[in-house]
Amino acid sequence: MNGVHDMGGMAGLGTIDQIPDEPVFRAEWEERAFALMWATGALGKWNLDELRHAIERMPGAEYLATDYYVHWIHCVETLVVEKGIVTRDDLLRAWRGEIGAPNPGSAPMTKDVATHIAMKGLPLAVESNRAAKYQPGDRVLTRTIHPDGHTRLPRYARGKTGVVERVHHVYPFPDTNAHGDARPQHVYLIRFTAQEMWGGDASALDTLCIDLWEDHLDPAA
Repeated sequence: MNGVHDMGGMAGLGTIDQIPDEPVFRAEWEERAFALMWATGALGKWNLDELRHAIERMPGAEYLATDYYVHWIHCVETLVVEKGIVTRDDLLRAWRGEIGAPNPGSAPMTKDVATHIAMKGLPLAVESNRAAKYQPGDRVLTRTIHPDGHTRLPRYARGKTGVVERVHHVYPFPDTNAHGDARPQHVYLIRFTAQEMWGGDASALDTLCIDLWEDHLDPAA
């Protein structure tokens, strides 16, 4: 989307502070936010792209001023209300201590399941006999789009020419899957030169690879 959440290629955000021997979680509430995300996700009420889009709908100023796991909590609160699992009034009353934490039912999440997901990930590829539109070596042009909703085509990579390096499997198209339409299609690893991305002052030796979906691409002239 065209919001502050798409920070790729932006300047002026400062350096990334590296903390020696940084713990996995800096506070207990971060552990709880991590567990809450997995447990509610196991209910099967939303997909990964809906999750990302829920985070992207945070107000820009709030997003920039809060920590990573605050974004996760916002996402869970947004989705459990939108999917009818609990009401916003329930969440507010629980936050004020007027009632216990809302219970959407027993989520099918166990330690073994969580460990497997953390180590192996989730299978998202779609079985399909659909032929790939592009092949390795094809030159493609990324589309110039400015959606209000979710997209996995970064702003800095729009309207750029690259070369197909690899054809991946068929996956749901994130830009529509975030809104209930899976529209499965092939994913491609596209290689761009740094100069194509950043202009003539960039290194002529550097390249950047991005996984993009078929609907992000057109044949290059």
